[in-house]
Amino acid sequence: MLLQNIPAIAVVLKDKDVLSIPKEELKGADLIELRVDMFEKTENISDIFETAKRKYNLPLLCTIRLPEEGGKREIKNRVEIYQAVIPFCNFFDIEIFSNEAPFLRQLSIKNNITLIGSYHNFINTPSMEQLEEVFDRGKTIGMDIIKIATMVNGKKDMETLLYFTLRHKLDRIIVLGMGQKGIPSRIINPVFGSMITYASLNEISAPGQIHLKDMVHIFKVMGLRG
Repeated sequence: MLLQNIPAIAVVLKDKDVLSIPKEELKGADLIELRVDMFEKTENISDIFETAKRKYNLPLLCTIRLPEEGGKREIKNRVEIYQAVIPFCNFFDIEIFSNEAPFLRQLSIKNNITLIGSYHNFINTPSMEQLEEVFDRGKTIGMDIIKIATMVNGKKDMETLLYFTLRHKLDRIIVLGMGQKGIPSRIINPVFGSMITYASLNEISAPGQIHLKDMVHIFKVMGLRG
């Protein structure tokens, strides 16, 4: 895994960001997540990945999110796109419960790409038992990293996510809370085992994201960065 820091900060970019944002604005980021479902154009996607790799010289994560888990548009040829960007990617993200997950597992193994199996719930935070079922499903498929992102509606939800993080701190996990009330989880959970937190630049990809510059500053204050 080519991450300079753990916990890592991933910055979320779209195609127009890659073409317009200078390298200097990504200072402090460890990983770039290119959200293909947020791209303005769906042609020549591999060119965007090639440009990002050359321009920023950071590991790339390809995510093509399903609408039911927060995707901005439906992308019907997801598998073909994942295959097209293999030469430029270090990470793939695929929903644990998606039909393509088993195929992406085999594809990522064949091409030495780290696979993040993700689960997003934009309504609430399920019980510990339900989160464990999601985790077990991800492990059954063979995901390298399991990502849990749920809506935080109150203190109890924050406690559930933190407890889940502590229970799996020796596993490779990403755990974060969405929404205004979930913002602390993006800062606290990385201290206790969540491997990656996600930051924004021009546009958030999930509710509650913190701007990259603020996240880098927070990590430095907390001693997570030199």
